[in-house]
Amino acid sequence: RLAVETSRPRLGPLSRRTMLAACRPAVAVEALRVVLPAAAATARCVVGVGGAASVQGRGPPPASRPPPSMEGRGAPKERPLCMSNRETRKLVVRGREVPVDESFWTKVADEQSVKDAGLYKNNCENYVGTIKYPIGVIGPLRVNGEHSNKDYVIPMATHEGALLASYDRGAKAITQAGGVTTRIKGRSMPRAPVFVFRNIVEANDFARFAESAETQHTVSELVNTAIDFCKVTHYRVFQTDRKVHVSIGVDTYDAAGQHTALYAGDIVMQYMQENYHSKIPEMYIEGGFNSGKRISTIHSLLGKGHSVVADCVIPYEVVTRVLRTTPYKVQRFQKMHNRTNEFIGGISCTAHVANGLAAFFIATGNDPACVAESQAAVTHFDVEWAGEEKDVTKCNLYASITLNSLIVAAIGGGMSLPAFKAARSMMGATSANEIAEVCAAVALAGELSFYSAMESGEFSHAHWSMTHKG
Repeated sequence: RLAVETSRPRLGPLSRRTMLAACRPAVAVEALRVVLPAAAATARCVVGVGGAASVQGRGPPPASRPPPSMEGRGAPKERPLCMSNRETRKLVVRGREVPVDESFWTKVADEQSVKDAGLYKNNCENYVGTIKYPIGVIGPLRVNGEHSNKDYVIPMATHEGALLASYDRGAKAITQAGGVTTRIKGRSMPRAPVFVFRNIVEANDFARFAESAETQHTVSELVNTAIDFCKVTHYRVFQTDRKVHVSIGVDTYDAAGQHTALYAGDIVMQYMQENYHSKIPEMYIEGGFNSGKRISTIHSLLGKGHSVVADCVIPYEVVTRVLRTTPYKVQRFQKMHNRTNEFIGGISCTAHVANGLAAFFIATGNDPACVAESQAAVTHFDVEWAGEEKDVTKCNLYASITLNSLIVAAIGGGMSLPAFKAARSMMGATSANEIAEVCAAVALAGELSFYSAMESGEFSHAHWSMTHKG
């Protein structure tokens, strides 16, 4: 949604098309040429989510003007809120009736799902109904973080038998040991527009301009000024042959930030086009450097989303009683497992972090596709000696996990949908930082139980017994 406000010293909308639609052309062009820090644009557009009003409570654009992105394209095609017609018992897609079982009308396009179609209009196109997905809980799990400091009962959605039992066992061990300590190292969502030139000389000249202190300062101030709830966290320039990638990272607070980072990248492109001394032959909002929703080494190291660390010490007696192994044996097995993973070229040095993240994301309304990059992590086990004497029968277990690209949110996307809000209510987590710390604790709980089951030889039996109950 866009709300235009005059006489505010901030830059306006986040793309040239939106800028020109939202305010007078002369004002828009002048705004793009502003040299900060004296930003003197006379129009401002606020980007909001989740309703007719913007994030600052202002109303939508005047009804007489179509949304900026649709100007010149005609009216959008009218589509039914739900393509499933319960009255006629027909599902019609592009004028063609799709045959469905009778169970479709009770399990997918049931009365409540069709009635609630309007709730999902901004989240799902060509809506036909909903599916019910098994959801369970683990916990209580004690988390001792800067943003999370209590016992949590955590919703997780999965149809993989034995998964929640395993995570619950890990949570039990952690809680009996006094909890897991968590810290957030950083928070940043990047976008990397690419600029393409005719040869490496032209590209290098542009790279020097882009990475100059003046350009970095100006672009950062421009983004901070133009976009609400956004703060630039990094600005990096990478030249690869005749291409130059300008990676800009933003902190978007409780939102995941992919859309805000997109707008920040668009501002980078606008500034470069208006201020670089030569014409830029080609430029695109993304050239693959951002590695969106796929694992990458750069974000595993430098971070994307939340960068979180968590650790705990499990006493010897808790390891033997709850995890049914010993600290020395399980840490030895875990290190062997990690070394093998490194040998075969794995990026994520963990057992099965993706399992827990996927179940957590689905239950809480976070984007399951972000598991692809969020699960890039490193688990580490070691012995914690009880005294000066290094006796393996008396040592405790040290366990930690580092997740440098954990992408979670507390607002935006599917977080506002009723079922996800209801599931999250049992946690009582209200901020993205809190959710990130809880998520790291969940991941470590799963690692503890998995490695213990593998080392003790219980893994196969546990899966069979819990998935064949008759």
